[in-house]
Amino acid sequence: MKKITLGLVSLIIFSLSAKAQLDINPGVDTTSLINKKVIAFYSNYISAFKGKKQLPDYKEYWGEDDCKKYKNPDPSVYGIGGDYPTYLMAERKTIHYLKPLKDGIFNIKMLGSWTDSTKNNSIMYITNQFIKVEPNNKMYFIQPIAVYKNSWSVRSFGPITYHFPKYHKFDEKKAQNLVTQIKDLEQKWELSPKKITYFFADTYDEIQLIRGFDFTIGMGNADKPMGISNQDDNLVFCAGKGEDYFHEVVHIYLNPLHPKSPLNEGLAVFYGGTLGKPLSWHTARLNNYLKTHPEIDLSKLDDFYYMDNYTNPGSAIQGIICNAIFKRDGMKGLKRLMTYTSMNEVFEKEFKMNMKDLNQELRKLIDQQ
Repeated sequence: MKKITLGLVSLIIFSLSAKAQLDINPGVDTTSLINKKVIAFYSNYISAFKGKKQLPDYKEYWGEDDCKKYKNPDPSVYGIGGDYPTYLMAERKTIHYLKPLKDGIFNIKMLGSWTDSTKNNSIMYITNQFIKVEPNNKMYFIQPIAVYKNSWSVRSFGPITYHFPKYHKFDEKKAQNLVTQIKDLEQKWELSPKKITYFFADTYDEIQLIRGFDFTIGMGNADKPMGISNQDDNLVFCAGKGEDYFHEVVHIYLNPLHPKSPLNEGLAVFYGGTLGKPLSWHTARLNNYLKTHPEIDLSKLDDFYYMDNYTNPGSAIQGIICNAIFKRDGMKGLKRLMTYTSMNEVFEKEFKMNMKDLNQELRKLIDQQ
C-alpha cells in the first residue's frame, strides 16, 4: 500500500514546475558559521536529486555504516508513494528549522509545497532529519531511528527483525502468523527466504517520524492500518496492524519478479488485504459505492483514485482482478497474469473485454466477486 494513491502522486508531479528552489525561512539563524555549513551540506544533498533515476552518491552524504547496510540509507527518499523521490515532489522547498542538539547532531526541517492553479499554497511534506557534525567538520546524515532509539525496542523472530515502540507488548502469535504466511508464499512462488527489517507502531504519524517526516500529504485523517515497503533493502514500515502486516511483505517478495506489471499492488491486496481489511471487505464496499455512483466511468481508471478514507478503489480493483484469475486458473493463472505490462492487455487477453464497454464490463466483474 502506498501512502497516497499513485494517481494523486502522478497528478501532483505532473502539475509541478521544474523549479528546484531552496529557501531559508526568516528566524533560522544564518549568522552562525556552523549553521551555514549545515545548510550548505543539506542544500547540496537536495540539489543532487535531479530526476527519478538521478540519485546522489549516498556515500558523500550518509555514514559509512548506513551505506554498507542499505542500498538506500535515506528512509525519506520514497516517503510518500511510488518510486519518485520525495524531494522532487515540491515546487518550493524551505528550510524552516535548524537546531543544534547534543553530541554534534543538528535537527533540520524542510517544508515542501506547491501552488495549484487557483494559487492556493499546498503542503506536500515537512521533513524532520538529522545531520551529524564531527569535530573535524565532516558531516553526514543519520537515520531518525538512531536518535529515537531509546524509546524503541528491537526483537528478532524467525527471518524478521522487528522495531517497535516500547509501549507495545510484542505479540508472538501474530509474528508466527506472519512467518507462516511468508513460508507459504515462498513455497507457492518457489522463492528463496529473505531477511526482513520491520518497523511498526500504533499510528502512521509515528512511522513517518522515524522515516524523517513531521508531515506528508495524506496524514491527518482518521487512523487506519497502512504501510509502505522498500524492496531494495527489504524494509517494511506499517502502522495499526502490529506484527503481521503481510501486504507489505508480499511487495518485498513479489514486486522484484514483475517490475513492469501494473498489478503488483493488486497481488499484495489479494494476499494481504489493504488498510487492515481483507479484499472481500473492500470488494463489497466498492460494489455498493459504484451502484450509488453511476456517473463514475471505470474506463478511465486513473481518474477514479479516491473513494473515501477506508477503501482505495484502484487497489481494490487490482485485487479483484487477481482474485478472479486465481479462482479461474489458480497459481498458474496468477503467474501468467503478472507477465502483462499494461491493464489493457489484462482486460483484452484475460477477460476478453471490449475496451469500448470497459465501464460496464468492469462493473459486472466487480459485482460477480
